Amino acid sequence: MNKKDISKVREILMNEANCKFTVKGITNYGKKEDGSYGNVPKVFHTVKLDHDEYCGSISEGWYGMNVTKWGPTCVTLYTYDMLGKRSTGKIKYSDIRFVK
Repeated sequence: MNKKDISKVREILMNEANCKFTVKGITNYGKKEDGSYGNVPKVFHTVKLDHDEYCGSISEGWYGMNVTKWGPTCVTLYTYDMLGKRSTGKIKYSDIRFVK
């Protein structure tokens, strides 16, 4: 993926609400398209409120993470567990594939 493609992925994630995508290497056990069961890509979506300029969150069903920073090559995320411990993670824009 070249720099132009990476910046386009970043722009889409930052500005579109409910944009669905998968991340390379992140799967769930579930039903495949052919009817068999196995590991399928986990589908995430963006959550953006109207008043949010460059923040928001990325969610998978009930669970989500807040965006700390939209960097040049990856998005940095954080969340807190029920005991208040902060967890952080990063997703590279080059690992993202959009779902229709």
